[in-house]
Amino acid sequence: MKALLATAILICGTLFSEEAPFQRIAAPIAPRNIQVLLEKDASEALLEVKGPYTLFNPHDGSKIASGLLGKRFIIRETESGLKWGEEFPGIHQIYIHPKSSDTSIFINGIQYSGAVAIFGVSGMINIVNDLDIESYVKSILSTQFPTPMEPEVMSALAILIRTDAYFRAMKNPNSFWHTSAAADQYSGSALIVSNSPAVRAADTTRHLILVHPNNGRNSPFAATWTEHSAGKTARYEAIFRQDADAPERGVDAPHAALARHDSKWTYLISKKNLAKLLDIPLVKSIEVFVDPSSGKSYGLRIQDNSETHDIDFFTLQERLGKDHILSSDFNVSVKEDAILFTGFGKGHGVGLCLYSASAQAQNGDNAVKILAKFFPETYLFNLDALPDGILK
Repeated sequence: MKALLATAILICGTLFSEEAPFQRIAAPIAPRNIQVLLEKDASEALLEVKGPYTLFNPHDGSKIASGLLGKRFIIRETESGLKWGEEFPGIHQIYIHPKSSDTSIFINGIQYSGAVAIFGVSGMINIVNDLDIESYVKSILSTQFPTPMEPEVMSALAILIRTDAYFRAMKNPNSFWHTSAAADQYSGSALIVSNSPAVRAADTTRHLILVHPNNGRNSPFAATWTEHSAGKTARYEAIFRQDADAPERGVDAPHAALARHDSKWTYLISKKNLAKLLDIPLVKSIEVFVDPSSGKSYGLRIQDNSETHDIDFFTLQERLGKDHILSSDFNVSVKEDAILFTGFGKGHGVGLCLYSASAQAQNGDNAVKILAKFFPETYLFNLDALPDGILK
């Protein structure tokens, strides 16, 4: 993997400062922020601030109020504006900025670092957490890996999470949020423990991302991992069916290939129950959509008496259960009135194979070598190395 030296990327998105929240900042600054949707179309939420804060109107950046000791009330949208203890006539958006590093913000009892924006729309509210990407990386690692993996694997994962966060922030620069807590299993800051393996992995890789040369640009891309690839990974677009600026091919994973048959799984379900779970009239026949380069299945086409129904892999897994459809590496056979799924591995099969990465780390490979294996044609990029470099 080649190393590129550059400074913080210039994200042409919404960055925040106490002086001018929700205004664009046209200068390379690190770390960048990411906006995470916490609540969507909620009727109300318990919003608590512990410590000094400033309240802004993000519509024009004007200061609304401030507090020294904090505040705890239900927040909701009314016809005249938002109400949080007091009413804010004519104001349907507020941005709460901590004035101290000791200030904490809680939404429905969950603690978040950074700032919080609330948008009132037609009697409902949307709540967005605006935090720096380094804190976001620590939160995701702490939540998804409470039992840490090898240090080099944790470092590789920190780089991937950071890469994906920059990709999302750059892809939707003018959106009110870049991703959602539900999609990312983001649980705020309460689980972040000082000097934990997750925090150490984030700190030792600070400002390092992967970039992929694409149409003359060096860009971060949608980066992810899978638990056990069963011997081969798929390219991102093949399974997620989304444009992601990601490498255009998966890779062989020899360590996982050796354990492929040990990872075999089966799931038998009646046609009646399958139809019920997928909300279709009945199951007459099934066609599996397979990515030819990886052998992974990205969806099904089910025929009833008169119509066809296309079901993507993630919908299938959600409806039938992740404990039943363990991976995208599966085939389907019809057994009279039942459907038999037979598969290998665990997870969607895209990106870093954790099973193989763990084996590599145990064999002495570092994070750079692990990432080079699973993300060919990408480069390690230091966002904080040169004072006037930017990411194209």
